Amino acid sequence: MRFKPTPELCYLAGLAAKSGETERSAVGIRTQNDEIEERFIKYALALGVDTKKIIIEEQDSFRHVYFYHSKLSRMIRDVMKERTTLPRKKGDLAVSFVAGMFDANGHVFSTGITIRKLDRSDELVLELLGIHTVGGRILNIRDFVKLLGKRSLLIPSAAL
Repeated sequence: MRFKPTPELCYLAGLAAKSGETERSAVGIRTQNDEIEERFIKYALALGVDTKKIIIEEQDSFRHVYFYHSKLSRMIRDVMKERTTLPRKKGDLAVSFVAGMFDANGHVFSTGITIRKLDRSDELVLELLGIHTVGGRILNIRDFVKLLGKRSLLIPSAAL
């Protein structure tokens, strides 16, 4: 990476990684969760995105929140390419990435915790952080909850 990644950038990369955004210079999410939308906007502003460039569109029961920023988009793509090296370089960056990924596609059920649409690289990042998965299902739930702590908005506060 030609830049120094921050926890905010890694969280946005985790969110955007699972959003399916196809435009190269766009960074965005689709959500129904107000807290995730607020955090996305907060981190985008912290990374230098102008408030006038953040676009919010209603689509069915979802909100599509995005902005166009070619430099930030490139940085997020770089984080995505290098995500398997994050745990080795600096663990808190990898944890921020996983928190974003979990907030984008994670689910907490009474029977367990899952993250949908994990690919091999995502599973490797989790494994390097000591989290074991099978088909997107988290096997060591206590370790996962302890690892993400308050970084994820979907982890119930009662579980901490």
